[in-house]
Amino acid sequence: MRAPILLVSLTAAIAFAAGCGSSTSSGNAPNGMQAKSGDQIVAAAVKAAKHESSLHFVETTAQGTARVSIVGDVGTSSGEQRITLREGAEVGHLTLLLTHGTAYFEGNTVGLEGFTGLSATLSAEFAERWISVPSTSTHFSRIADSLTVKSATTEFVKLPGTLTRGKTSTEKGSPVVAVTAFQKSKSGTLRLTMYVATTGAVLPVVVEGTTTATGSTPRSVNAVFSDWGAVLHLAAPVSSIPIAELEALAEKG
Repeated sequence: MRAPILLVSLTAAIAFAAGCGSSTSSGNAPNGMQAKSGDQIVAAAVKAAKHESSLHFVETTAQGTARVSIVGDVGTSSGEQRITLREGAEVGHLTLLLTHGTAYFEGNTVGLEGFTGLSATLSAEFAERWISVPSTSTHFSRIADSLTVKSATTEFVKLPGTLTRGKTSTEKGSPVVAVTAFQKSKSGTLRLTMYVATTGAVLPVVVEGTTTATGSTPRSVNAVFSDWGAVLHLAAPVSSIPIAELEALAEKG
């Protein structure tokens, strides 16, 4: 008997980088971040990001021949992530959606098998079909928690490890100050740089760097975000299949 369907974490790099971004309406007045410590800058960025109603991000991670790109729009109670995995000639995609209190996911065969607990058979059968996940489902939080500003900023904007303020520069047309995060343990090493706006709201603009698990090749990370506070227009799929139906088939499988 197969285990129940279980939505898995998308990539380890998301936990280090997603949720960072740049503001399109933060104003031009200096915010004093270039004179703060690395810890103070990151703390201010987390606080400012939590007060935003939405954000858009584009994140790319690469490790060896594998490359994952994520394009997302998340708000206070709704959001969407469009994920693409490329490894050699194989291409997988998965879309996660949260709207009106229900989560949904949809993908091709490669994406469903690679990112969820679905078997190869069920992934092929339900490819390109929306699956609905109600708030009462044990799988709901695994999708919903990655699709709101509050959860994204709480989990992702605060960089781990030792934080060091770097130089000021310009990124994506915005004046910024760099904060470098370094963390090393038995499980691996993390080196990331977050560029935070030095004018207007204290919001991240870019995160880039590498994470390396012990014994593995380095994973590069690059995340760029924009449209803080933009209005999201996300509609539920016209039709969908309840996840309970997939769980029943998985149990039989």
